Amino acid sequence: MIDPPGEDIRFIPQVFYKKMTRREKGAEPVAGSLQAAGMVTRTRQLIWTRHPPPPDRLRRAGYRVFRYPALRERILRCRDTGPSRADLENPAAPILRIFQRHARVAVLEARGHGPQDLPLIYAYLVEPAFRRGCRLLIGANGNPAANGEGRNEGGLDEGSEAPWGYPWSRERLRYLLTEGREPVVVPWQEPVPRWRRWADRLFRRVDSPTDDGPLDPEQTAAVNAGDGVVQVIAPAGSGKTTVLIHRVRELRRRGAAPENILCLSFNREAALEMNRRLERSGLAGVRACSFHAMGLALLRQEGRLRRRIGEMPDRELTNLVEKVFGPENASSRPGLTAARNLISGFKLARMVTPAQARAACDETDPAALREARLFAAYEQAQETGGRLDFDDLIARSVRLLQQDRAARHRWQARFTRVLVDEYQDIEPAQALLVGLLAAPQDSLFCVGDEDQCIYAWRRATVRRIIELDQVYPGLERHALARNYRCARRIVAASRRLIRHNQTRFRKPLRAGTARDGQITAVTCRDRPAGAALVAWLISDAVPGEVAVLARTARLLAEVRQACARRGVDSGRVEMATMHGAKGRQWDRVIIFGADEGQVPHSSSLQEGGIEAERRLFYVALTRAKERVEIIGTAGRESRFLGEAGIG
Repeated sequence: MIDPPGEDIRFIPQVFYKKMTRREKGAEPVAGSLQAAGMVTRTRQLIWTRHPPPPDRLRRAGYRVFRYPALRERILRCRDTGPSRADLENPAAPILRIFQRHARVAVLEARGHGPQDLPLIYAYLVEPAFRRGCRLLIGANGNPAANGEGRNEGGLDEGSEAPWGYPWSRERLRYLLTEGREPVVVPWQEPVPRWRRWADRLFRRVDSPTDDGPLDPEQTAAVNAGDGVVQVIAPAGSGKTTVLIHRVRELRRRGAAPENILCLSFNREAALEMNRRLERSGLAGVRACSFHAMGLALLRQEGRLRRRIGEMPDRELTNLVEKVFGPENASSRPGLTAARNLISGFKLARMVTPAQARAACDETDPAALREARLFAAYEQAQETGGRLDFDDLIARSVRLLQQDRAARHRWQARFTRVLVDEYQDIEPAQALLVGLLAAPQDSLFCVGDEDQCIYAWRRATVRRIIELDQVYPGLERHALARNYRCARRIVAASRRLIRHNQTRFRKPLRAGTARDGQITAVTCRDRPAGAALVAWLISDAVPGEVAVLARTARLLAEVRQACARRGVDSGRVEMATMHGAKGRQWDRVIIFGADEGQVPHSSSLQEGGIEAERRLFYVALTRAKERVEIIGTAGRESRFLGEAGIG
């Protein structure tokens, strides 16, 4: 064993974060029980030293020795990836395998080469070694525990890190070096051979896993994943909420207190459902809330709320737009929706203040200057009225955590385990809020599906979920493989359809049920005839079992008119746009208006959004449990029907 000189440990301070208990660290498992579970032990320790022993001495002590300049080149190649992935493998896998294969690793000459080196050393070396129970020795001149900003004597950059707004990597590095200072015996699962994994998936089958019942192999692997960042790719109907419930139960088993576990969901309804299921599973006390509720709680407890929460009234915003743009620019004035989206974009996408927005403007671009003035006028009016809008709950929480170190540490200590549902739907500011709250422990469990990313107009992007491994290179990725909602024919059609997209993970999509189900496609002479057919199809529908879905609200209005003409009660079924149907399911789904120009929509094609439109049709198909009926116009059938092998 090589121990670092004492002077190299003295500059690692105690930090403010809640320490893991011995149980959470994994220090208590008994050797016999580990052997019975097919596991071994490793001794985990992190050593950052200015004076490492010579390489030969390290090798004699059992270390695998690397030079950082050579490793750095390999790391940079791992980062040269895009959103089109051949498979689910993490691009950093060649680096991560070092720590899987070697229990002792030494990295020498880790001197700063540029501002990105400390984040690289943390993300690709220190964090993966810690999670895999290694003894890692880093030989470097730099002092990662320095409290000052700027560059330390070793050349490692310690300033604010974009887009986090504070030294994100340095604080996380300090935390892990403190946690890993003393040697701790931890359990280690030897890698399972590929043939064994395939055999388990082939011969073990579980029908419709429940919150309290057994899980299938892929779900089990996700639930039992390590304490670092875990990404779960959860296709439609794969039981993602069940996995989240079981993961919370597993975290409690590992020793996490319920009040230190945070479950974030995209909207209020999903949060309420999550709370109900947690309580039914005996997991009361865990915080489950929407992003806006989290922001509201944070700002309230930090004394940063105003008297009122809500959107600026339409009339007030209209007057503001008219005042800023003036009569001379009446033709270029944004409408209400466009104005709200513009202001929201400043807050949640660009994440800037009015002063920053104005400073970023090109003085020769009058349109950009007017938009910045509108943003400034809006914020001034909100302050005068003592009001925050819903975007402020996210944007101001992010800014507070970035700028107020004490507040950041308070909230990071409060939630040591963070779980996020529907990760594919979050926008830039929400992604920052997640990363800020999860640091420095980075016990983050993200569940989502890039194939169901359909809210691009709300700044969600499929790349955010695919390229999460560029933010957290050491993450574990698990893909759920079985759709327990949809019958076999529906699963097969949706799989054939979505495989035409390039920006996605190549992953298995299998039926988790033996039911065959039914898909039919019918073409009518025109849309009115199609709407009349839908009215006839729903005339004997059982309430609550059938839904009519369409690309736009205008198409749904055509169906309602057809129902009214024929005396059919359209209240017998639910009618929703394809976007509005997300997260819902019915026994029978009727898709109306499956024509070129509608699905895919012509405006989206002009913007290059064919893959987004294909994802939307995939979501529509997978809302059905047993039966899908697709109504289109003869000679104008959507290309998606052919891609899915329907008709």
